[in-house]
Amino acid sequence: MAKAAQNETFHRLTIAAMIGALENLGRILAKAEAHARAGKIEPEALLNARLYPDMFSLIQQLQYALYLPMDFARHFTDEPAPHVGYEEATFEDVHVSLKTAIAYLKAIPASRLAERAQRVVPIFFDGTKGMPADDYAATVEMPDFYFHLSIAYAILRHNGVPLSKDDFIGPYKSTPIE
Repeated sequence: MAKAAQNETFHRLTIAAMIGALENLGRILAKAEAHARAGKIEPEALLNARLYPDMFSLIQQLQYALYLPMDFARHFTDEPAPHVGYEEATFEDVHVSLKTAIAYLKAIPASRLAERAQRVVPIFFDGTKGMPADDYAATVEMPDFYFHLSIAYAILRHNGVPLSKDDFIGPYKSTPIE
C-alpha cells in the first residue's frame, strides 16, 4: 500500500470515524431531547438512566464518548486537547462539548497520524503502560469508544427514544451496484 494511502487509512479508521460517530451522536441526542419534550419527560431522567444499576448512566456514557477521542487525538497534535468529557451535566453541555471535540478532531491532518502511528502512547486507564498508537487504536481506543456510544444508544432505546440502526450508523455515501 502506498504511503499516502496508509496515511489516509489510519486517519479514516480513527479520527474521521470518531468525527462521524460524534456527529451521529449529536443527531441522536436531538431525537432524545425531542422525545423527552413530546413525552413530558424531564431531561435529567434520560441523562441519569442506566441499563443496569452497576453500569454508567447515560451522561457518564456520553462523557466517555467525548473524552476518549480527545485522549487519543492529543497524541497527534501539538495543541492541548479541549477539556470535554468531564463535567457535562445537561444535553446542552453535551452539544457544546460535541462541537468542541469535532472541531479539534477536524484540525488533525492524516499525515500527522502517519508520522506518529508507531509512537508509544499511554493507555488511558493505566498510564504506566503503553502501546504503539496504531495497535492501541485497533485494540483499545476504537472498541472502547464504540462501546460507550452503543451503550448510550441502548439506554435511549430502552427509554423509548425512537432510534434505528441508521441513526447510529448515520449518513453514508454509496453508489448503485450494476
